[in-house]
Amino acid sequence: MMDTGADRNQSQEPVMARENLISLTGIAVGMGAVSFINYYYDSFFLIPSLASSAIMLFLSYNNVFAQPRNVLGGHLMSALAAVIVTQFGDPRWWSIALVVVLAAVLMMVSHTVHPPGGGTAIAGYLGHYLPAQIFAAVILGCVVMILVAVVFNNASPHRKYPLFWV
Repeated sequence: MMDTGADRNQSQEPVMARENLISLTGIAVGMGAVSFINYYYDSFFLIPSLASSAIMLFLSYNNVFAQPRNVLGGHLMSALAAVIVTQFGDPRWWSIALVVVLAAVLMMVSHTVHPPGGGTAIAGYLGHYLPAQIFAAVILGCVVMILVAVVFNNASPHRKYPLFWV
């Protein structure tokens, strides 16, 4: 009997369905936990950028940008950029561009590029948060998301997360 490829595709469908369910459940649990914490502490400013991180952590988990060092480091470098640019005064059209460029430079120099960090830089800058507020929210949110990613991504024998820690 000749393998037509159709048999192979049908045998992979349950695996793909399970993989997708793991990803979607991980996103829901991770975002649910972060949302609950942010709701409890009344600091919703990081939800948009962490939602982008969730997509990377569960759908693109083997991408270098989705590894723990990049997730935490990228958001921290972006928060630092927000704190620095906030010192220049009220937001202007050019200062929003500046905060994202500075976040990108800090991520490149520290080898922690994580694209959703750009959202953290803008949110932190526009919110004029105290450094302790933004750093605490970044650390807590990222650690929660990374821990959920470790649990859910390793629930599948087809996945390994993280590929590296540091």
